[in-house]
Amino acid sequence: MRRLIIAGVLGLALIGTASAQWFDPPALADRNGSQGFWFYMLEVPNPGAMTMDGNSDDWAWFDPEYTLTMDEWRDEGDRPLPDRDDLFITTFLGWKGGDDNKWYCFMEATDDVLVHDGTNIERWNGDMLQAGIDPQDHGRERSPASGYTMEWVMAPGDLSPPTNVRFRYSEQEAWFEYGEEPWMDFAVRVDPPEAWAADLWTEGGTTYYEWAVTVLAFQEDAGPSASEVWQLDAVAGEDGTGLPFAFWYEDGEGPDSGFGNDDDGNHLGSNDHTTRGPEASSRQYYSVAKLLRMGEYTSGATAVESSTWGQIKNSFQ
Repeated sequence: MRRLIIAGVLGLALIGTASAQWFDPPALADRNGSQGFWFYMLEVPNPGAMTMDGNSDDWAWFDPEYTLTMDEWRDEGDRPLPDRDDLFITTFLGWKGGDDNKWYCFMEATDDVLVHDGTNIERWNGDMLQAGIDPQDHGRERSPASGYTMEWVMAPGDLSPPTNVRFRYSEQEAWFEYGEEPWMDFAVRVDPPEAWAADLWTEGGTTYYEWAVTVLAFQEDAGPSASEVWQLDAVAGEDGTGLPFAFWYEDGEGPDSGFGNDDDGNHLGSNDHTTRGPEASSRQYYSVAKLLRMGEYTSGATAVESSTWGQIKNSFQ
């Protein structure tokens, strides 16, 4: 009996240790990309003017000082980031509270080689974007997914089923719709258009990702309609806790890369770049962004303190 009691106590201690890692994010310096800076999402002035079509003309309001560039990303395996003529990514991040309550994003990825082979959207050895949010800052618990983190995979090309964005964790079939309207509006576009369905395009090109998605608090079993909206207004502002988010960009390099091919001639391997810092990666947390309100940012100037994103970036560059 005594052995059973001791075993039970040890078991509870192990459970406590395992659960202690959740809701305990790392410090900013080890959480956000390669530099440990704050990332920023800017409040969208007029959501009705935003069209998810893969073009940036409706982002003219965005203060370029807050553009997230690949200089702030890091390689998930801590390898050097690619040169700009190999791959360079720029991203506008936005948000809107109230009845809209959405996360907005426009991403532009310019790449020297585009790898779009296969019809599976989860193109781990080619070009693919994975994006996620963790509104309650729980941490990324998988197998099975905890319900706190929500992730999407996105890729260009002629895919089967015919969608270029899909909600990734779908143990419950009801959550497939979280990658579709009315929950998510999105576009994926490639320039030049001829590269869209090319297995391998070596002349270089640019892939555009744009989306707006309703932010929910937790994945209830019955699906998005049964889940509570996570109110962005409650975490916005210079003093707010912000929104944890993460990107992973798979960059396929084709048959001439050091990754080589498998026995069937398929390209092996890709570079895996992320917005997560070293400790965030190792402890399975997301990077985090402040949600600035209109009035806390202005085009060409900022209302935030002197150690702002734009000023730090300018000195860094």
